Amino acid sequence: MFFDSRIAPEYVVLEGRERFQRVGIADDHLALIPSGTFRHGERLRLEVRFHDDAAPERAAVMLVVDASHVERQVEVYRQPRSAESYRQEVEELRAGGLRLQREVDRLRLTRAPTGGIEALVASMRGSDVFQLRRVSYQRVESPAPLSVFFTDVVTLAETWAGLRVSLEMWEPGPDWTAAGASLVDARGHIVKVLRPWQQEPLRFKEDRIIVIPGEQAKTLPRGRYTLKLWDEGGGRPVTIEGIEVP
Repeated sequence: MFFDSRIAPEYVVLEGRERFQRVGIADDHLALIPSGTFRHGERLRLEVRFHDDAAPERAAVMLVVDASHVERQVEVYRQPRSAESYRQEVEELRAGGLRLQREVDRLRLTRAPTGGIEALVASMRGSDVFQLRRVSYQRVESPAPLSVFFTDVVTLAETWAGLRVSLEMWEPGPDWTAAGASLVDARGHIVKVLRPWQQEPLRFKEDRIIVIPGEQAKTLPRGRYTLKLWDEGGGRPVTIEGIEVP
C-alpha cells in the first residue's frame, strides 16, 4: 500500500496485526502479508496518521478478506484540503441533519410514508445532530454473490435510529433489490424495523447503500444482532451475523 504523503510509522493501527505473516512499515508505504488464520469476509481496520500538520491528518481503510478478489497493490492519494473547506462541509452536514430532523418530526405527526429520510441517511456522513457509528460483524451468508462493505448504526438527535448497510455484487447475475428485513438480538428477540430503502437496484460490479429504519426505536441498545435482508421472492437473502452495537 503506497501513500503520496509521508506517514508516521509509530501511529499505524492495524486490527489483528499479530495474525499477519508479515507487516512492513515505512514512511511512504506498508507491506502486508496475511496468514491462513483469516476467514473469508473478515474485515480489519487499518488507520495511518500523516507526518505533517496538513488536513486530513489521518486515513482509515477497511481490509476485507477475499481470496478471489486480491488487490496486490493499492495507492492512497491524500488530496489535502483547507480548513475552510472542512468548515463548509460541516455546515452543510449540520443543515442536512436539521432538515432530516424536521422531516422525522413531520412524519411522526402525519404518519406519512417515508422515503426522503432514508435518501438523506444514505447520502450523509454525520453531523452534530445526525450521527453514524461504524459497527463490526462476524460473518455474512448468502446464496447470491453479494458482499458487505460496511454496516452503520444511524441515530438522529435521540429521536430516531436505524441501520445502514452497503452491499456489493461481485459476480454477474440478476439485479438485486431489498424487499424486506428482519433484525433479531442475541436473545432471539425481534427488533421491529420498517421496509428497507434502496435508491436503485444492485448490479454486477456496483455497490448500493440500503437503509433499514427502526419502527419506533430512538436508539439501538448495546448488544449483538443478526440482520437479514431479502429480495422479491426471498430466494437470495443476505444474513449478516454478529453485528456488534457498542
